[in-house]
Amino acid sequence: MSRFGPAVTPPQVWAVEDTALQIVWGDLPAGSITARGGGAEAEIEHEGGPGAIDLEGLQPDTEVVIDLRTDGGSIPLIARTLPAPPGELLGRFATISDLHLGAMRWGAFKSMTDQSGDPIPHPFRCASAAIVEARRWGADLLVVKGDVAQHETDRDFEEFGRLVDRFPDLPMLLIPGNHDVDGRGGSIPLTVGERELRFTRNVDHIDLPGIRIAVADTTIAGHGRGSLVRAEDRLLQTVAESDRSVYIGLHHQLQTTRIPRYWPAGIGGTEAARFLGRLRQLSTPVTISSGHTHRNRSRLEGDILVTEVASTKDWPCVWAGYAVHEGGIRQVVRRIAAPGAIGWAEYSRGAVGGLWGLWSPGPIEQRCLSHAWARTANLVDR
Repeated sequence: MSRFGPAVTPPQVWAVEDTALQIVWGDLPAGSITARGGGAEAEIEHEGGPGAIDLEGLQPDTEVVIDLRTDGGSIPLIARTLPAPPGELLGRFATISDLHLGAMRWGAFKSMTDQSGDPIPHPFRCASAAIVEARRWGADLLVVKGDVAQHETDRDFEEFGRLVDRFPDLPMLLIPGNHDVDGRGGSIPLTVGERELRFTRNVDHIDLPGIRIAVADTTIAGHGRGSLVRAEDRLLQTVAESDRSVYIGLHHQLQTTRIPRYWPAGIGGTEAARFLGRLRQLSTPVTISSGHTHRNRSRLEGDILVTEVASTKDWPCVWAGYAVHEGGIRQVVRRIAAPGAIGWAEYSRGAVGGLWGLWSPGPIEQRCLSHAWARTANLVDR
């Protein structure tokens, strides 16, 4: 049994990219850990318990046989790197969601608490580590997809302000989630932090090389479910006017059915289908990603890629990176590797009698994928 609880992640390849992969584990002994495979090698000194190691310099779209070696022996692993999307790499951005700053408990009965002794609350240290790792990965922009606060209180928003002020030179787009407008003792501010990062309350966007990053507020004050009613027309106009592909960041997921088949409810299936239908009438290639569900999933709606990315705060504690190419986009969902985050993640995996550890991660092919734009002829390069 791990010192972080009975639910333990076995050594596994968690994330794959075109030339790199991330290996994680829930409990390995202290000492030197080496990963070899695909002509590449990486080594770390491990303090014991949960951890992660990156293997870089691999070939795209190639099967990699990995030897993960510890002081206790060798562990064989196998993975396949992603194909790179068509064309030149133009840039990278990252997303985080469901930070829930101010939350102190987790699980179905809110009985799980941080036992690490760290004076920094786990939601803050996980979110901070995620941003540090995303910047190290090469992100030029951060999209924060809502539920930054556990409740709509001044205290929780001030904590988020302290977080974003740590990264004054990183451009950010910010939308609220349902927890940010739950009416539990305050009101959502116009801006947060000394950098005065603004909450988008309708639609906003930033253009990067090869892609327009658009975000829309889908919240309904006092409700957990979401809606695009207020923002839909302006969001579609933002897509239609783009001379490049578009990434749309939402808080609530687009349901495939009118009645939700899993918790929590997002944007109802009828409304989501109407929006997707209108989006498909445009000539712009689009991908959409949301938070809210604290799980990792993806699907294709025609030629539109739709993904959900899990929380920074609880198992599996992740952030998402996007590499933009001339002819497509690559998504990678990475575990937060910092010791103060990955230890909490392994503990929080045991929620709902251990079922959360199985439900939330999603299969690797739905976390990490390359998506080629189907409609590029109508775009004009700047």
